[in-house]
Amino acid sequence: MTALVSAIVLLLNKTDRIFPLVALVAAGIEALIVFDIISLSSNRFRIDVILPAALVIATGATWSKAASKSVVTAATTGFCVGVIQLLFALHLFD
Repeated sequence: MTALVSAIVLLLNKTDRIFPLVALVAAGIEALIVFDIISLSSNRFRIDVILPAALVIATGATWSKAASKSVVTAATTGFCVGVIQLLFALHLFD
């Protein structure tokens, strides 16, 4: 939920919207999976790694361009959530 809210805040910013849109799509799909609304599985691709990686890249790119406090805070929050999810998906916290 935190990543979804931060992606919405980033999208509401008036500057570049491509990276916040990618973050919103990734966080939205993750939220749908967590709330058991959809189920995604693939034998070829690890969805549990791809979505957090997309979130990290998108919020990191937005963070590097951010100027206002709300955008910096939202990008930092989304980035940290994505990194934690990515580390768990890669089993580095086991």
